[in-house]
Amino acid sequence: MSIGKWIKGLIGGSATEQGNNAAAGKQPGKSAEHVEITDEFRKTFSGREKLSEEQRHSFILSLLTMASYIVIADGRVEDSEIQYIGRFLGNNFGPRVEEESMDVLRKLVAKHEELNATKPMAFIQIIGDMGQQMSKTLSADLRYQLLSMLVMISKSDENLDDKELEALHDVSIYMGMKSADVDALLDVDPELAKQGWPDLNI
Repeated sequence: MSIGKWIKGLIGGSATEQGNNAAAGKQPGKSAEHVEITDEFRKTFSGREKLSEEQRHSFILSLLTMASYIVIADGRVEDSEIQYIGRFLGNNFGPRVEEESMDVLRKLVAKHEELNATKPMAFIQIIGDMGQQMSKTLSADLRYQLLSMLVMISKSDENLDDKELEALHDVSIYMGMKSADVDALLDVDPELAKQGWPDLNI
């Protein structure tokens, strides 16, 4: 089944219920470049046998929705960010998932622009709902790996501004994590973070 078919369900409401709570894992506390994407992450987001077809597509769609939120956070859709997502998907899930996912990602970005003009808070509500579902169904380690991917997206255009940082911090909270996890993934001195975030060239 093509994951593109799940785009309608995403825009229609909150994330699908995805089962019992996952056991929390230890967050590694590494900068984003050094966080290992594990086989467990790949299986969870691309087709773990114990998951139903609906759950598999719901997980990958959640990943894409979070990624699209970071891409549009600064008001610009940078080719470098889209290309990074494509490479990440291809390297971890294979060319078929990459091709289908990139189509869905473009639709999500376009949908955000539409919603922003009519219902500015609607997309944020979707992100919040999905983050809460992830906090209930994914281990802390899997969520940390996902957050590291989002940080790398924001860094891929070599410019990280305050809007992207705010989006990353929001996502971390929605997923039941801490803003400090974003700071650790960015490898920024905690004392600098406390002083407020100027535009950063990464």
